[in-house]
Amino acid sequence: MKPVVNQAFVNAGQKPGVEIWRIENFEPVPYSSKLYGKFYEGDSYIILKTTENPKSQKLSWDIHFWLGADATTDEAGAAAICTIQLDDQLEGAPVQHREVQDHESQLFLSYFKNGVRYEKGGVATGFGHVDVNAAGEKRLFQVKGKRNVRVRQVELSIKSMNRGDCFILDAGDEILVYVGEQAKRMERLKAIYAANEIRDQDHHGRSKVNIIDNFSSDVAKEHFFTTLGSGSADEVAEGTADEEDGVFEEADIKAVTLYKVSDASGSLEIEKIAEKPLRQEMLHTDDSFILDAGTAGIYVWVGRNSTQREKRSAMDAADHFLDSKSYPPWTQVHRVVEDGEPAPFKQYFSTWHDQGSHHKHLVRIAMGYSTDDSDYEEPDDVDSVVQNLKKSGGRAIAFMPDNGENDIEHIIKFSSESDDDVVRSIVEFDGTTPLFGHFAYVITYKYSARMGETGTIMYVWEGGKASDAVKERSFNDGLAMAREQEAILVRTAQSHEPRHFLKIFKGKLITPFNEEPKDAQLFRVRGTDVTDVHASEVNCDASSLASGDVFALVTPDHKVYIWVGQGASDFEKSSANEHFAHYWPNGQTKVIQEGAEPCDFWEELHGEGEYDRSVNDLGAPLLEPRLFHCKLVAWRTKVEEVRHFEQSDLDVDDVMLLDAGDEIYVWVGSGANEEENVKILHMVKKYIKQEPTDRTVDSVSVIRITQGKEPRVFTRMFPTWDKDYWKVSGLE
Repeated sequence: MKPVVNQAFVNAGQKPGVEIWRIENFEPVPYSSKLYGKFYEGDSYIILKTTENPKSQKLSWDIHFWLGADATTDEAGAAAICTIQLDDQLEGAPVQHREVQDHESQLFLSYFKNGVRYEKGGVATGFGHVDVNAAGEKRLFQVKGKRNVRVRQVELSIKSMNRGDCFILDAGDEILVYVGEQAKRMERLKAIYAANEIRDQDHHGRSKVNIIDNFSSDVAKEHFFTTLGSGSADEVAEGTADEEDGVFEEADIKAVTLYKVSDASGSLEIEKIAEKPLRQEMLHTDDSFILDAGTAGIYVWVGRNSTQREKRSAMDAADHFLDSKSYPPWTQVHRVVEDGEPAPFKQYFSTWHDQGSHHKHLVRIAMGYSTDDSDYEEPDDVDSVVQNLKKSGGRAIAFMPDNGENDIEHIIKFSSESDDDVVRSIVEFDGTTPLFGHFAYVITYKYSARMGETGTIMYVWEGGKASDAVKERSFNDGLAMAREQEAILVRTAQSHEPRHFLKIFKGKLITPFNEEPKDAQLFRVRGTDVTDVHASEVNCDASSLASGDVFALVTPDHKVYIWVGQGASDFEKSSANEHFAHYWPNGQTKVIQEGAEPCDFWEELHGEGEYDRSVNDLGAPLLEPRLFHCKLVAWRTKVEEVRHFEQSDLDVDDVMLLDAGDEIYVWVGSGANEEENVKILHMVKKYIKQEPTDRTVDSVSVIRITQGKEPRVFTRMFPTWDKDYWKVSGLE
């Protein structure tokens, strides 16, 4: 039987946009769109965000029930019940989120571009609207945050102010915006937007908004503090070191645990299934699961064939779970449904592979195309194409500024005998010069992309056996050179090179560990065509073998074994022969098939042992691009996600991090300070340590780009991009 529809939700979710209901007398009442972003601390709200896929024109939904700090338990319960009713109306398809005042999710905050504002009172307290003519009733608001802004009413006193934030003094007929002298450009803009919203929501647009900043006259500043009723500009306290709202706290990602929720026994039971690393196949369509990520959030995953009881009681089970774990009451709780999982959920699984239209969208990005590229032709089997690229053609398959046709310009080698003595030298490159794993290199390449785009890439390649001192010196020198030449900087590590890096070596790249090896060497040979084949030395041990590849075993007595795995391609076999048949001038080369190895082969590998025997390696999952705002505070890196990001979300005063899976782009705004400019790798390392995927900092390519010099490989991940935006907006 179809559930009874609450009349307030009859036409809900039929078109894209935001809809809000406030709980009044335990029932949902439509909230005026003129008041969106303004929430009373004593109330509870239901927020519905409807999104339309631009390609399929299908709708998807997110439901948030928001609990004010002073909302009663009964009101919170009513909000939860009404959320279930709205979910039923939309046939169980929405993702559900439980939001608590001051601890809202980034997704929730992204709906309100001018920020959210907390007001005292609520329905039960009989609050009254602000009298537009009551000029004598003054209020002071603090504006916190540059991206996801919270506007909070504070005590009407200079004691509430500091020089690092912006403040709004609402005096009825006049609204004064005080810009702290340490506030940045984006904070100023957000404060002005918030003041305009107070004018429109509380005063029907009749109040005048004035800005008070460092450039204002002494008379204007004196007027502000006279209106405030206390203090002067000289008495405003220094900026606080408080963390901005919306910043992700560091969580114990090692404790990520998956639980199964089932009522098969007749009563609802929660059973621990596994801890990190998690795999997608652990989720079963007939049940529900709870993913416990500690203070980073709780996710309830509902299988398509879960029982109605499991579906309806999923959030209740999560609430009980919070209590049993003694987690803070503001811990975010999200309910997701099978095939509708958001990116923050999927990142916890090391094997996640999407299907359907969204997966095809990611494939387009992975293959270097924007959603609006007219020359894109979808392969017959997109999965096999991407699998082959990720398996054999290097990492970061989407980072292809060009096809690598141009010649490498310069190579600088960094080596050392001790940590105190790093030597920098020029490498005479003849097209076949190897890169050795005990060293690091800076490689200069000028690309020429389609549509006329040109630029310089400064690759910093770190060998797998290079010392920390060599790595640090090579990166710092590469960064300095990239800044001087306004080049793109790409930091990559041995065996994790981007496909483009392999392409610029024209299929001739070989990366041994040592210049003069004394023992046997084992090389892994992979490639998709003659231009990206690569022979990389790995540990000379049976565990390094993999059935999907070809390996070359080179011995000190001038023998070469070409070992062909069952899943290796004919091309990889021929490439291995080309690379190693003449490795020794008068050596012997022997091709052996997996399963037919001679004894002396295993002896060189220290005995026969276990290795990866999978033939169809799916490679690392394609991850949906996600944008983060990064900031250095003392020894910490603060990271805040920007959901549904656009070009305008890039903060010109700071550093932004665009996580595209195998590539992590670090975008440096023109106003970023020197410390942030030189510590971009430190930021990425902190980010990788905090986020829950199985990646390491060496397994990703770190790509530094600067404001106004963005290449197409970066801009195509945004919904739209205007190359003149920085100039037109005055943010150059």
